[in-house]
Parts: sequence; structure tokens; C-alpha cells
Amino acid sequence: MRRPDALSLTAGFTLVELLIGAALSATIMAAVLSGYIYLGRGFGRLVNQQALETESRRTLAYLAQDVQAASGLNNTPSPSNSRLDLLILTATGTNIVTYYYNGNAPTSITESDDVSVNGTTVKMKRQCLTRCVYNYAIVTSQILLRNITDRDASTTDLYFRYYDASGVAYDNGSPPFTTITSYSRGIKAVSLQFSLQTGAAGNGTQTPVHQVTSGRLTLRNKNYLQ
Repeated sequence: MRRPDALSLTAGFTLVELLIGAALSATIMAAVLSGYIYLGRGFGRLVNQQALETESRRTLAYLAQDVQAASGLNNTPSPSNSRLDLLILTATGTNIVTYYYNGNAPTSITESDDVSVNGTTVKMKRQCLTRCVYNYAIVTSQILLRNITDRDASTTDLYFRYYDASGVAYDNGSPPFTTITSYSRGIKAVSLQFSLQTGAAGNGTQTPVHQVTSGRLTLRNKNYLQ
């Protein structure tokens, strides 16, 4: 039988070596985990940002199409900074396309409010921009913007602006705007401005505020001499 030599009796790790190895392993694992978390948060912000840009492009495309096809504004109710009603001629009559921004803050109890669209009650989700089409039979609605910010209760983070034929705006230059009711017949162009933000600051997925301002969209089918 072979007797163990002195080297085999002393082979192995000391307690100090084990502690150092465990500390190095923990440090490496923490660095790897932090990298994964950082990449995950960055990916989440990127996905949220792309969602906001998609919402913005879709909203501006709908608005440009509707405004440029409109023959005029529906003046009941009067145009406002949070509501726009367009008259659009079709083969079967005149549709009324309504853009409505419900600026009320959602609560755990109430997420939407009843709004009248040409005599029909429609549920309008809070802090959202909704597009409704009324064809004298039914009203179809679609939420265009869901992530409108509410950074300051004293200001509005989405508003329509109205212009005359010379490009002069019917407002006082900053929200909340003065009433434009008495100028509704002179309105020849419309623009929309809004701010979006989504994600959660706590988990690092919150996007920067995404601000969008459309160009001035002309009501092409409205007579400038009206």
C-alpha cells in the first residue's frame, strides 16, 4: 500500500483563499447582473419610445387626412383647444369627424367620461385623444394618443390652434388660450401640439418627454371667401 506523501497531505485551499474566491465570484456575478439590468432597462425605454413615435405618426396622419378633406368646421359645439369637429363630404352625405381630448386625470374609480358627439354619448378615456366618426347612423371611436403627459395641472399638454387665411393664430400665444368662438368662420388652418411620456421612473423604463407639433394644416375644401 502506497503511503501519501507530504504534498498530498497539504493539497487544497485555505479558508482565506476560499473567501477571496467567493468575493471575486460575487463581484463578477454582480457586474454581469447589473449589465443585464442596464440592458433590459435600455431596451424597455427603446420599446416605449418607439410606441410613442408610432402613436404620434398615426395621429398626425389621421389629422392631416381629415383636415385637408374637410369642407368646414362643425360649430356646434364651437371649436376649442381640446375639441375639433370637422365636416367631411362623402358619397352618401356629410360625416362629422371629432377629435376630443379628455384632460381629466384618471382615478381608481373613473377612467373615462361620457361626452356627447352629435347627440350620441361616447365614453372618452381620460388623458387620451379620441377620434370619432359620425355618419348620421352610428359613431365609431378610436383612441389615438394614450400617453399624454400631465406635468402641470395649470397647463394643457395637448391643444389645437387655429389660424386665419394670413396665418395669424386666434389665441394669446400660450395655453390656456382665449376663446376662439367668435372667429370660427375665419378659421382656415389648424395645428396640433402634444407631449407624450410613458414607462415608469422607478424601474428605469420611463422615456423623455416626447413633444410633437404638427404643421399648419389647411382646410383645402373650405372657401377662403366664406
